[in-house]
Amino acid sequence: MGLVGIENPFKTYSQLLFVITKIRLKNWKSHLDSEFRFSNGVNAFIGRMGVGKSSVMDAISFALYGTFPAHKSRKVPLDELIMKKPQKKRSSTVELFFQIQGKDYSIKRVLELEKGTTAAEIRENGSLLEVNPRGVTGVVERILQMDYDLFSRAVYSEQNALDYFLTIPSGHRKELIDRMLRLERFEKARESAVSMANRLEQQGEEKARMVSDLEGEGLGEKRQKLEKDLQELKRESGELKVRYKAAASEGKVLEERLSVFEEKEALLNEIKSRLSGINSALKEMGENITDCRKRLKGKDRGKIRDEAAEIKKLIEKNLSEQEKKAKKADNYRERIGALNKEISIIRKETAKFEGLGAKCPVCESPVTEEKKRELLEERKKREEGTVHELNMHVEETKRINEERDKLDEKLRKAELKMERVSELYDEVKRLEELEKRKQEYSGEKESLGGERKRLEGQFDKASLKTLRKAMEGKKAEEASLKERLSGLGERIEEGAERLREVRGREETLNKYKKEIIEGEKIHGDLKKFTRALLLTQDQLRSEFLKTVNDIMDRIWQELYPYGDFEGIRLAIDGDYILQLKEPGGWVSVEGRVSGGERSMACLALRIAFSLAFIPNLRWLILDEPTHNLDSDSIEHFARVLRERMPGFVEQVFLITHEERISEGVTGSLYKLERDKEQDGPTMVAEN
Repeated sequence: MGLVGIENPFKTYSQLLFVITKIRLKNWKSHLDSEFRFSNGVNAFIGRMGVGKSSVMDAISFALYGTFPAHKSRKVPLDELIMKKPQKKRSSTVELFFQIQGKDYSIKRVLELEKGTTAAEIRENGSLLEVNPRGVTGVVERILQMDYDLFSRAVYSEQNALDYFLTIPSGHRKELIDRMLRLERFEKARESAVSMANRLEQQGEEKARMVSDLEGEGLGEKRQKLEKDLQELKRESGELKVRYKAAASEGKVLEERLSVFEEKEALLNEIKSRLSGINSALKEMGENITDCRKRLKGKDRGKIRDEAAEIKKLIEKNLSEQEKKAKKADNYRERIGALNKEISIIRKETAKFEGLGAKCPVCESPVTEEKKRELLEERKKREEGTVHELNMHVEETKRINEERDKLDEKLRKAELKMERVSELYDEVKRLEELEKRKQEYSGEKESLGGERKRLEGQFDKASLKTLRKAMEGKKAEEASLKERLSGLGERIEEGAERLREVRGREETLNKYKKEIIEGEKIHGDLKKFTRALLLTQDQLRSEFLKTVNDIMDRIWQELYPYGDFEGIRLAIDGDYILQLKEPGGWVSVEGRVSGGERSMACLALRIAFSLAFIPNLRWLILDEPTHNLDSDSIEHFARVLRERMPGFVEQVFLITHEERISEGVTGSLYKLERDKEQDGPTMVAEN
C-alpha cells in the first residue's frame, strides 16, 4: 500500500491532500459529547494525565479502522470505550470527517455494551458508500492506500512511543520493516516456489522410475498381440452370429407351423370335451323329464289352471262367509258388553234401595216399606230379563265361533290344495324348460359333431409329432449357438478390457515422459524465479534504505540546526541501526547521545517512514513525544513544530501535557480538563 522511493518528499500533493477536519465523540470513554475541528499544520491537545487526550487519537484510529493499538494488543476491550462515569451508558458513537482528493468523507461507528460494533457507515460527498463494519474499513484502506498495520507503524506514534523503533530488540527490526514493505509476501512466494520445485523434483524422479518400469513391460508388443487376438475373436463371433440368425429364423418358422397345429389340437380336444359334457347333460335331462311326467300324471298347463281357478273361488267364498260371521260376532260382543254394564247399574240401584231409610234422599218425601218392596221387585225383574238376554247372546256368539272354526278348517284345506296345484304348475314350467334345453343341446351336439369331423380331417398326430421334434432340435441348436456367442462376447470384452488397460498404460507412459520434460523446464523456471525474488527483496530493502536516508538527511538539516551532529542515517549491520554523524564518524543513537538528540533522531525517522511509505498523506500522530526532553529541548521541539514541520508534513496531531509546547501549534489548540475526583466528563476549551 505504501510507496517506496519518491523523487522529492517535500513537494506539495495538493491533488491528494488528506486533512482530518472534524471528529465528534459521544459517550466515548470520558467524553460525554465532545467535538473537535482541525486544520492543516500542528493540531494539539494539552492537558493533565487522564483528561481524555489520547482517547481522541484512539477514536480517530477506531473510526478509520475499527481498532487502535491498545485494543489491538488486547489491553483495552471494546466495552471499556463506553462511558461508565459519572453515568453508565449503553452505547458510544464516533464520527470522523476528512477531505482527500477534493472530496468530503464522513465515517460513523457505533459501539454497544456486550455487542461490540453494531453499526458503521462511510459517506462520500453525502452519498452512502458502505454500511458493514468490515466493508467500511476496506473502503478506508482503498481511499488512503494504507491498512491499519502501516498506519500504526508509520503514522500513529502511541503515547511515549516516539522512539518505538529503538525499543525493538536487535535482530527484529529488519522483520518489522520487511512487514511494512510487504516483503513477507515475496518470502512466502519464494518459500512456496522452493517447496514446489522440490515437489516437482521428487515427482520427476518418481515418474522417471515409473517410466522405466513401464518401458520394461513391453507394452507395444502386448498391445499388438491383444489387437490381433481380439480381431480373430470378432471374426469368429461374426460367423456364429450369421449361423445363430439363420437357426433363429428357421426355428421361428417351425414354431409358427407348430403353433397352428397345436391350436387345432387344442380346439379338437375342447370340442371332444364339450361333446362329452353335452351327452352327459342330455342323459340327465331325459331322466328329469321322465320324473316330471310321472309327477304330473297326464295333467297339462290348462287342466292345472282350471283346477286352480275352482280352488280360488272356494277360498274366496269361505273368506266372504268368514267376514260376515266375524261382523255378526262383533255385534253380539258389543251387545253383551252393554248388557253387562246395564246389569251392573241395576245391581247398584238395588243395593242403594235396600239401604234406603224413611225419607227419599233426593226430595226428602216419606218412603213406606211397601213402596220400597215395589221398587226392589221392579229392579229384580229388570235384572232377570237382562241376564236372560245376555245368556242368549253368549250362546249365539259361541255358535257363530264354532261355525267360523269350521270355515277356517275348510280354508286351510283349500290353501293346501292351491299349494299342490302351484307345485304342479311349477313342474309343468320345469318340464317345458327341460325339453327346450334338451332341444338346444341336441342342436349344439349336431354342430360340434360336424366341426369335429372337419378338424379330424385336417389334423395328423404323426405330422404334429414330427414337427414338434424338428422345432425342438432347431431350438437346441439356437441355444447352443447363443451360449457360444455369449462365451465369445465375454472373451471379447475381457480382451478389449486388457487392450484398454495396455493402451492406458502406454498413454500413461507417454504422459509421464511429456510431464518429465515439462517438469524439468518448470523446475528450471522456478529456480530462476526464486533467485529473482531474493534479488527483488534485496533491491527493495536497498531502495527503501536509500529513500529513508535521503529523506532523513534533508529533514535533519531542518530539525537539528546544531553542528555536533551533521547527519543521520539508517544503517544495516546484521539489523537496522539508527546512527548520527559526528566529526569523528557515525555513532548509534542508542549509544552516547542525549534524550533530546535521541527524540529528534526518532522524529526524523518517524517523518521519513511516513513520507517513504505513504507520501500521498503526509500525516503524523504524536502522543506525548516530549516525555524525556529537557526544557531547552522542549523549546527547540516547539520551534521545530512551528517553523520546520509544515515543510515536511501537512497535518500533525500532537498530544501533550507540556504547556510550553503550545508555542509550536499552528492549527487548532484544545485544552482538556476533567474533575477526576468526581468522575466528571472531559471538558474541552479551544484556544
